[in-house]
Amino acid sequence: MISLLLFSALSFAAEPAIPDARVVMPWTDFKKLYEAGKAPEDKPEVAPQSYSLNRAAYEGRVSADGESATFTAKMQVQVHKDKGWIVVPLLPTSVALKSAKLGGADAPIFLQNGWYTLITDKKGVLAVELTFATQVFEADGTSSMSFPMAPSAGTEVSLEVPNAKDDLEFKVGQAKMVKDELRGDVRRMEALLPATSGLSISYTREITPGAAAEEALAEARRYAEVHTLVGVSEGVLTGHSDIMYTIVHQGLTELTVTLPADVAVLDVTGSGVREWTSTRKGELQQVEVDLNFEALGSYKLMLDYERVLPEGSVDTQVPVVGVEGVERVKGFVGVAALSTLEVLSEGATGARRVDVRELPASVLGRTDQPVLLGFKYRQADYKVPLRVNQHQDVDVLVTIADTAEAVTMVTPDGKVMSQMVWYVRNNRRQFLRINLPEGAELWSVKVADKAVQPAKDDKGAILIPLVRSRASGSALAAFSVEMVWIEAGQAPDAKGNGAVDLSLPVADIPQTYVRWAVYLPYEAKVKAKATTSTMREVEYFSTPVTPEGEYLGAAGQAEMQQAYVAQNNAVEGGVAPVDVAMPIGGMAYYFEELLVVDEAQTVHMEYKGLK
Repeated sequence: MISLLLFSALSFAAEPAIPDARVVMPWTDFKKLYEAGKAPEDKPEVAPQSYSLNRAAYEGRVSADGESATFTAKMQVQVHKDKGWIVVPLLPTSVALKSAKLGGADAPIFLQNGWYTLITDKKGVLAVELTFATQVFEADGTSSMSFPMAPSAGTEVSLEVPNAKDDLEFKVGQAKMVKDELRGDVRRMEALLPATSGLSISYTREITPGAAAEEALAEARRYAEVHTLVGVSEGVLTGHSDIMYTIVHQGLTELTVTLPADVAVLDVTGSGVREWTSTRKGELQQVEVDLNFEALGSYKLMLDYERVLPEGSVDTQVPVVGVEGVERVKGFVGVAALSTLEVLSEGATGARRVDVRELPASVLGRTDQPVLLGFKYRQADYKVPLRVNQHQDVDVLVTIADTAEAVTMVTPDGKVMSQMVWYVRNNRRQFLRINLPEGAELWSVKVADKAVQPAKDDKGAILIPLVRSRASGSALAAFSVEMVWIEAGQAPDAKGNGAVDLSLPVADIPQTYVRWAVYLPYEAKVKAKATTSTMREVEYFSTPVTPEGEYLGAAGQAEMQQAYVAQNNAVEGGVAPVDVAMPIGGMAYYFEELLVVDEAQTVHMEYKGLK
């Protein structure tokens, strides 16, 4: 026991220090321990951004007509990424990019998220040069342009406005410094911008405080923009013009416009129009408009007019709407053909041809017909000649029967009774003309499930008055035309042999699909190969079409076939519940034909067994 306790005490005692202790291990193991114990080497930090846009300079010039501006943008892009590709958004796709250069060569540009985007794997500082155009808008005497731009550390903007005789007051959104000077007849503006996501520039004629008082006493100044739609149809040219005035300094109570003397002014409308008069003065007529208030700022006057054209092909011109007493006028003209006329134009002066999609909504939205020609002008004395070619109209189908269903019952003594229903879609036809089989007697006629009184023309054809189909979505809905007639027929001979010669009425409209069920007495045995017909004999109707013109599948076909038999042959030898009681019974034979146009459909059958 004492020995055990002594051993336990020695086991938990602290280990004594071992002087000059040595450890021997293989070199590979020691090298691993040494490498693991070394302090980590300092690695270079990755740049927080793959690139930066150090500076950008935009130099622009407004076009001579003041409707657009062309810019050259010079940008300095610094790439911070050591390797790989970067993408740099440069310009929005709302502007028209003409060229893009990277270091003097064409730059690789693609579209991404609505921006023209540079893709490159080049390193260092890159020089990018872009040329693009943007639209200039004018309203109430102020011209303006705006577009998003890529933010840069420093942004400079300059803009030149040609033919600027007056001082211009420039406004540049978020600019910290704006200055302008006149260089010849060009007004040049320069501005410095902070890092911003968009450029917005507007300019207007500058009015000094002293000049403002003088202008207040000056006569009213007017500007006008005219939007005209001309419609050409047989024998007449119609026009509608919206005249948008901009009136400054003083209000006006009288407005004057001119039109060619051969144009009849139909109406003049606008806010506060008290009365208007038209007076002919030489080749022009002058329309004086009196207002019941002083129009100031924006005002719209609307004119409706027409010009009579001779029949046939003719040369004419777009009626020019002149606006009297304005400083400047510009406008758009759209030309639409309202019928089957060919309208051409060559040799316009003072107006340039534009794509019709450039016409304002006030022109395009006034007609459901396609606008064929578009013009834009910036002077009052423009001319747009028109060549109107009238061609011969081609008759098109206005009435059709999608389906025609016929049922004929032959009695044992040879009498024949028939019923036929056409499902008609009619646009504007008055009568359905029917030629009955020779010797047939008409018993009843119904149109759209209502009894009607037919008539007969001088050639003996039956005239059935039609209704117009109601609209069903983008098409016309079908209605039924039903007819019942009888024929004397031919009785079988003493041996029970006989033959039937049957015909369907001939309608003067196309019939897409005709089906005919012929019932013979059960005792009648049709002789082999003794049936001839202009129609195809079938075991069942293979091309079922509903009255609405929908095509049925196999299940729908079987359902319609069962409904047809249930209605017309409910019990053997029974009668059908129709307006004129029509006995339906016996063995049915089916015939059908596709696309029947003004032709008789006949069936000849020989039988035996009827004594």
